Amino acid sequence: MRNLGLTVCAAVLSASILPALSVAQSPQAAAERMEEFLSGFPDLGPGYAVVAVTADEVLIRHVEGVRRASTGAPLTADTPIYVASQTKAYMGLLAARLDAEGVLSLDSTLADHWPDVRFPDGVDPAAWTLRDLLSHQVPVEAELITMLEAYVTRVDPADYPALIEAVMTARKPGFDYSNLGYNLYGAILETATGRTWQDWLDEEVFTPLGLEHTSARTSDFSLDEQSWNHIWTGPEGGWFEVRPKTDGQMQSAGGITTSPNDMISWLQMNLRGEGPAGSGLTEAIITDAQTIAAEVSRDARNAYELPCYGYALGWNVCDFEGHTLYAHGGGYTGARTMMAFSPDLGVGIGVFSNSDNMTGWLTSRTMIQFLQFVIDHEDADMWMAERQRQYPLRVERLLEQRLESVEAHRADPAFGDWSWTPDEAALSDYVGVYENPAMYAPVTVRIEEGRLYAAWGDYAFTGEPAQPDVFGLQQHPLDDLLPLEFERNAAGEIIALSYEDARFQRR
Repeated sequence: MRNLGLTVCAAVLSASILPALSVAQSPQAAAERMEEFLSGFPDLGPGYAVVAVTADEVLIRHVEGVRRASTGAPLTADTPIYVASQTKAYMGLLAARLDAEGVLSLDSTLADHWPDVRFPDGVDPAAWTLRDLLSHQVPVEAELITMLEAYVTRVDPADYPALIEAVMTARKPGFDYSNLGYNLYGAILETATGRTWQDWLDEEVFTPLGLEHTSARTSDFSLDEQSWNHIWTGPEGGWFEVRPKTDGQMQSAGGITTSPNDMISWLQMNLRGEGPAGSGLTEAIITDAQTIAAEVSRDARNAYELPCYGYALGWNVCDFEGHTLYAHGGGYTGARTMMAFSPDLGVGIGVFSNSDNMTGWLTSRTMIQFLQFVIDHEDADMWMAERQRQYPLRVERLLEQRLESVEAHRADPAFGDWSWTPDEAALSDYVGVYENPAMYAPVTVRIEEGRLYAAWGDYAFTGEPAQPDVFGLQQHPLDDLLPLEFERNAAGEIIALSYEDARFQRR
C-alpha cells in the first residue's frame, strides 16, 4: 500500500504538465532552504510553527511568535495548539486499533449498533459499516448534529437515535467529506463500550506514543499555557483573540490540541509504519489506518491543490510529482494547521498557525514548498519568491473582503437604521433562558458591562442594538452580522427569540 502514487503534476505548480521529478536533494538540504523560505515573511504573527522529519531525524523545529497576543507569552515547541480536523487521522488510528483488538469492529454496520433507529428513506443501515463512516461514504447528512458537536455542546450518545430520526436526511451517494461520520463513530464507540472517545484516544494513542502535550480536552491545560486563536482586524484594532474551545466543543471530528514536539513523534510513527516498542501500535494497525477506504475524484477541489485520489482512515491520499502523499488540514475560527507525510520521499511536515489571516493558504503552501525543495524542483526558488510576495497581498485583500462583508450585512433591512440605544435597564428585559427542544441546547441571554451576550450552549455571541427588540449578533468583529429578534406578547412581555429561522421560547 506504500506504492499508490501516480505520476501526475501538482496543480499548485502550473497549469501545464511537468514531468515527475526524482528525489534530487537530501532532506537536510531541503530543511536549510526552508529556513530561507520562512525568513522571507515579515510577519507570520501571532505565532507560526513548522516541524519536518524523517523517520529517525528532526529536520526542522521552527517556532516563532506568541501563543496569545495580549500577553505576549511565547509560542513554544511544547505549546498545545488546536488542530481541528486533523483529529480525524488520530481517530482513524484509534479505530484501526480497536478493530484489531476486537473492541469495535470496523466491519460492523449501523444496524448492528442502532437496530431500531429509522434512517432516511433509501438508506439501509445494514449496508453501511463503521469503516464507511470514517471514510465519508455513508450517504446521509445532519447539519444540526455536526453544528452541535463542533460549536454548541457535547451531545449525549443516548440522544443520537432521536436526533438521527429527527434531522438526518439522505444525500447523493459517493464520497463527501464532512464531520458527521466521525461524530456518529464517536457516539457508537461510547454506546458500545461505555467509555468516551476522548478516554480511548488517551489510552490507546496519546499515552503509548508519549504525547505529553496532546489532549482531546482543553481542560487538561491551563488557559495560559494553550495557544489562543486570532483574527486580524486591521492596524487600529489589531488581533482579536478567540478563546480556546470548551471541552463540550471538542468533538470526535475536530477535537485535539497538540504541540509541535508531539507532531514530530506522530509524523515519525506514521513514516516508520509502527509505534514504539510496547505501544501496541503494530505495523498491521498502522497499515490499516493508512489503507485507502474510499476512492476520490482527482478533479475535486481540495485545500492542497494536489490531485488526491483516495481517503484512508483520516488521511487524504494524494499525488505529489509521482510520490504518494498523506495529508490532512485543520481549520477553525482563528487558526489553520496542516500535516503531511510521504513514505516515498521519507519525510513528514507539520505546520501550525494561530490565526486565520490567510494562513490556510500559507500552511498548505509551506507544505508544498518543503516537498518541492526535497525533490529539488526546478521552479522551487521561483515559487518561494512568489509565495513570499503573494502572502501580504492576500492578507490585505482578506481584510478588505471581511470589512466589506460586515458592511453589507449591516445594511440588512432587519436591522433598521441602527439608531436604537437602550440603557442597561432596558437590556435587562431580555435576560433569560430560551428553549427549543428540537435544537437540543438552550439559548442563554445575559447582560455584562452594558452589553448583551447570547450563547447557544457554549456557542457565544455579542449583540449590538439595532432597532427595538433586534440585535446584530457576531462572534468576532469581522463576523457577518445576523439578526437576533425578540418577540413580545400582547402585554409587552418578551416571550421568545428567533435566530436563523429557529425560534426559542422563554423559559
